Amino acid sequence: MEGTFPKSFYKVSSTLLQKPGLICNVCKMSKDSECKKEQDRCVAKPGESCTTISYYFESRHVFSKQGCMRQCKEKQYNRGRRLTYVMCCDKNLCNSF
Repeated sequence: MEGTFPKSFYKVSSTLLQKPGLICNVCKMSKDSECKKEQDRCVAKPGESCTTISYYFESRHVFSKQGCMRQCKEKQYNRGRRLTYVMCCDKNLCNSF
């Protein structure tokens, strides 16, 4: 089809948009702005960004997890009185505790 790009163009373009060496916080369990379990850092691979996944029961924050996530999309899941919220960001250490 004239005027369209081959699939390889989009693959290369998205790789170029990925920030090289994006550094993210990693924590298996954080609460009250402090990592309580397994604090570390990860370097995002192409197609990954930093993420924080927060878990709530009713309106109370239970805990959060931080890390690198492939194809991260911000979303919210509601299951009864439980809420899970996924946040994504693309600046160094943007997923703070």
